[in-house]
Amino acid sequence: MISETGSRNKKCTISFLIVTAGIVLSCVTAFFGYDILPDYQDKLIHLRRIAALADTLRAGYFPARIYFVMNGGTGYAMPVFYPDLNLYLPAVLHILGMPLGITYTVYVILTNIVTAVMAYLCVKGFLGCVSPSKTSEGLCTCKEGNAGCIPAAVASFLYTLSVYRLTNIYIRDAIGEYTAMAVLPLVIYGFARIYTYESPEKRPHFDIIKCALPLGAGMALLACSHVLTTMIVTALLLVTSLILIRKTFTPKVFGRLVTAVVIFAGLSAYALLPMLDYMRSDTYLVSGSSYTMRGFYPGWRELLELIPSGSGSGIAIELRMPTAIGAALTAVLAAYAVSAVIRFAASVRNGSVKKGLSAVSAVKLYLFILAGIALFISSRYFPWTYIESRHDALTALLCSIQFSWRYIGIASVLTVFLGAMLVRDVIMRNRRMGLCLAALLAVLALVPALVLECRACSENRHVRINTGSDIGIVGDELYYPVAWNREADYERAPLAIGGAVIEGFEIVNYRWTVDASADNGEGLVIFPVVYYKGYKSVTENGQVLDTYQSEDGRVVTGLPAGFDGSFVMKFSVPALWRISEILSVLTFIFICIAVYVNGKSMKTEVTSSD
Repeated sequence: MISETGSRNKKCTISFLIVTAGIVLSCVTAFFGYDILPDYQDKLIHLRRIAALADTLRAGYFPARIYFVMNGGTGYAMPVFYPDLNLYLPAVLHILGMPLGITYTVYVILTNIVTAVMAYLCVKGFLGCVSPSKTSEGLCTCKEGNAGCIPAAVASFLYTLSVYRLTNIYIRDAIGEYTAMAVLPLVIYGFARIYTYESPEKRPHFDIIKCALPLGAGMALLACSHVLTTMIVTALLLVTSLILIRKTFTPKVFGRLVTAVVIFAGLSAYALLPMLDYMRSDTYLVSGSSYTMRGFYPGWRELLELIPSGSGSGIAIELRMPTAIGAALTAVLAAYAVSAVIRFAASVRNGSVKKGLSAVSAVKLYLFILAGIALFISSRYFPWTYIESRHDALTALLCSIQFSWRYIGIASVLTVFLGAMLVRDVIMRNRRMGLCLAALLAVLALVPALVLECRACSENRHVRINTGSDIGIVGDELYYPVAWNREADYERAPLAIGGAVIEGFEIVNYRWTVDASADNGEGLVIFPVVYYKGYKSVTENGQVLDTYQSEDGRVVTGLPAGFDGSFVMKFSVPALWRISEILSVLTFIFICIAVYVNGKSMKTEVTSSD
């Protein structure tokens, strides 16, 4: 018993060291190139988002819905269309006085830590789900659990140092996408758990905790990080559930899926409902460009190259960034393909085709096929040009992702789970050979990662950014209303039209207080502010004035004839949005209570059995 405990502790220590090594090595650029600023990529816009969010929070708006300071103070509803839950920590750090560039680096380091830990825990749980021998709790047996620690740690190492993930962090600075990649393992584990978990007879009602919560919470975190990745993953899960249709529509599994959807909807309501509301209430510039593919399409050489190449400074083909899945993940795909063919051929030789098919693990085969499909879709061999030329629903459905290489992240995480299963199987057959395989994969992951990180440090300019004023707080233009006149340079003052006369105004925390009159008939007051649903004007005695969008996209307040006094024009969150925020909070509280009650119930059962 002591030796078994000692062996378990040793494996835990080794796993901890492997995961920690992955975290440290993934932060090389963050430590030594914390001030790098890649050209033609997204770091500037995310620094501006952090600065704008900090400014909005200082003004007393929570949660932030409009970045009022953006684009010369005209305002931009970026938080509605680009969920910014993940930016609150760096924004608060900036409010407390931390330089803007450092806040971003802190976020990168924390994301690397979360990614490594999440991958380890979820892969280990996944190995228990797909183990051929499980306990009543859906977990693997003691022997297999020990065998699962090292493979999970190796999987965490491979994923944390995967080339495409590091490209997203240190070259593309795609903060939404690499944040979403930290959550992807939870989604895969949660989905597998729904289909494999066996409910204890004493607590079947706690399926919400054991099964639905990981998938529901994972999808909610995904939606609050990167909407496009959420769309891709949703399609993947739908296809998988249809393939497993016989099991999908069993009462137990279907009930868990519905519960996961409810959890997802409740947790993400505060972000998704305002986005849908805005998309319904106006037309934006993105509608003219969202179905156009951009950048280059990688070929097999770019996808499977062992050492990442490319300057990393742009998205054009002549300045292409690394788009490989990395040597380690390429080796996993190759090793599985060779082993599956050999096993199938041997089974056929000794028996029948049916035995040969049964000798190949369905889970590993599915992961391999999906990873291959994802790589194919991300490549130049997929008919992107034809699909884009159609200008129909198919174009809208597929080309909305804008960059084909977004599918490489999906291929990477699927391959990592496949690699963990391969390493576990080899360890359980021959421990020494399995550890040698794990070490080989770790080396194949380490070398390309260090090459990429060192190149990112050396090939990009270094700039220290302390405040938003150092870079100018501007945003993209995708989610401007189409009516907005982007060429105009409006004076930072309201404009009186018709019978309106402005006698004075002041701006405090982006609330415009205007002293005006309309003695000569009805008039209009036009503000140099981009109109979004939610702006309203209220007089000092509580009268709500008509507020709407001008022909050039500005906020307009109508003054009735005879008006004489002051009114406040401000952004006020619509009531429906407040309901969605309350719904998300209540869902979170309910989950916390359920987790607590479940934990207390389990502790009581253990105590009573003792």
